[in-house]
Amino acid sequence: MLQSMRHLAQSWLFKGLMLILVVSFAIWGVGDIFRGNPQNRTVVKVGKMAITAQAVEQAFREALAQARQMVGFELSEQQAMQTGLLDKVVDGMIDRSVIDQDIERLGIDVNEKLVANHIAALPQFQKDGKFDKELFRQRLTQIRMTERDLLAQGRQEMARQQLLNSITNIGKVPQSIIDAVYEARGQKRVFDVVILKNASVKTPEPEDKVLQDYYQQNLQRFTSPEYRGLTIVRLATDDVQKDITLSEEDVKKAYEARIAQFTRPERRDILQVILQDEARARQLAAAVQSGKDLIHAAKMTGHTVVPLNGTEEKTLLPELAKPVFEIKAGQVSDAIKSPLGWHIFQVTKIIPGSKRDYNEVKTQLRDTLRRDQAVDTAMRMVNQLDDELAAGHALEDIADSLKLRLVKIPPVDAKGRTADGKEPSEMPEKDNVLKAGFDQNAGETSPVMDDKKGNYFVVRTDEVTPSAQRPFEKVRDSIVASWKVREQAKLAATEAEKIAQGLREGKKPSSFAAGSGVEVRVSKPVSLLNDADPDVSPAAAPQMFKMKKGEVSVSSLMDRQMIVRLAEIIEVDENANAGIKGQVTDALGRHVPQELAEQYVKHLRDIFPVKVNREALNDMRQRGG
Repeated sequence: MLQSMRHLAQSWLFKGLMLILVVSFAIWGVGDIFRGNPQNRTVVKVGKMAITAQAVEQAFREALAQARQMVGFELSEQQAMQTGLLDKVVDGMIDRSVIDQDIERLGIDVNEKLVANHIAALPQFQKDGKFDKELFRQRLTQIRMTERDLLAQGRQEMARQQLLNSITNIGKVPQSIIDAVYEARGQKRVFDVVILKNASVKTPEPEDKVLQDYYQQNLQRFTSPEYRGLTIVRLATDDVQKDITLSEEDVKKAYEARIAQFTRPERRDILQVILQDEARARQLAAAVQSGKDLIHAAKMTGHTVVPLNGTEEKTLLPELAKPVFEIKAGQVSDAIKSPLGWHIFQVTKIIPGSKRDYNEVKTQLRDTLRRDQAVDTAMRMVNQLDDELAAGHALEDIADSLKLRLVKIPPVDAKGRTADGKEPSEMPEKDNVLKAGFDQNAGETSPVMDDKKGNYFVVRTDEVTPSAQRPFEKVRDSIVASWKVREQAKLAATEAEKIAQGLREGKKPSSFAAGSGVEVRVSKPVSLLNDADPDVSPAAAPQMFKMKKGEVSVSSLMDRQMIVRLAEIIEVDENANAGIKGQVTDALGRHVPQELAEQYVKHLRDIFPVKVNREALNDMRQRGG
């Protein structure tokens, strides 16, 4: 959870407008797993803050939706509960709560103007590279938030960022720690490896009763998924753009109207010194104008010279702009007064203004104009599509009247596969379409959805074939194959333990080479850095590197058993690989801050005691089930 919190602190909440996703759950509905619970019931008390059932419900819905996107199928609320999602959500809310209370205790605050500037710079609120107020209002309407709410949430996230950065910004990791970790992870080990393939172990033919028992114990393996037939209407801005043509005259008019975009004013590289005393400022200006170096003269009087490169006239204060842009390259200004004090400038370089010629930009401008028109046209069509849906017209009729693409999808499961395991030849917006199609009942049509890439679509769920248990007789061969895989793994594990015992008693690995399905070899020198061996499973590596010389261990892998004996330890060569030590340094630079953040939150839980209402939490779990 802390890793995701740290990521959130670095990019904060607004990136990608995840808030839209949260509100969408309320719009589309995920099923109220807490229906019947008083929403203001306290689930967790953290210091002086109370986390209510309503807050947990909202956080759980958000996490469930994200989990469904990650796993690629319709994860049920009960399955999510069984995997511990509710507990993880509550744990994360506790972490945020203790951090927020420490922010309050320390008096950390973020200037509202700084938050506003961050929001204005987000691409979701920009058009033609500039903040668009109307677009901003539209987005706020979509997420059902006020501007004040958005600013308040942004201030809180940026305050968390400041606090976490102050805790985790450790600078350089001590060399003693780097050396110790490098020595431990760079140490190489050579293993005697014996591989026993599970498939080589013979199993008896199972009786019907054994198979019936196995079938009943593993019903989910032999259950067909739910299938849904879908109809999609899609509107793509790119398709609209293909039909838009512009005359040369239209492009020229747009060029003249937007001439400011293609004109670069004169810029100057300047040096600046600011003093608060007028007499000293005039004295310094006179000294530099008489031939002294500004940087040296300022340094001798204890003042700092600030370089301002690529400065445009409009970016300077009104009192400063004209005097600075009147002097020539190399010249020094008189002392100039502004609300900030007395300024002395020296122009070190003048970069002439420029204007891009029409022929130079016309292709780019034409594409931009076509795209803008396509977006406007697409939005009008989306509004028409909304109206047609509200009027209850069939998707087929709507697609025909608006000349939109209509795509019929045969029954597919939540992963987009048909009953024969294949994907349909065409399924635009696959992930979004599947989510919408499986979130509604048969016969229902979704609202118009936007993939944020200029594509709009509507999904109708035509038919639903419920998940069903496959009869034993029809899946008997699959049951036998599955049972054999399990039994072979069990028997192979027993044989592997016998081989391991033989190695412990001093037998040579080669003495087992004649066995069926057995492979014997000596591993390459492996380490916990970049030295690997294809037969040494990364999953088993941590345990193997705890072994002492001569020790034997057994690892059960997916289709085989791996028996290893540590044959040799090769100590790390401090001078052998400077690049690898650099990788260790980089890794520590990433992991040490994370560990500090975890320890910090653990400490905060002591400062702000956590009391969990187990009865309320268990009630939520049961209702979810």
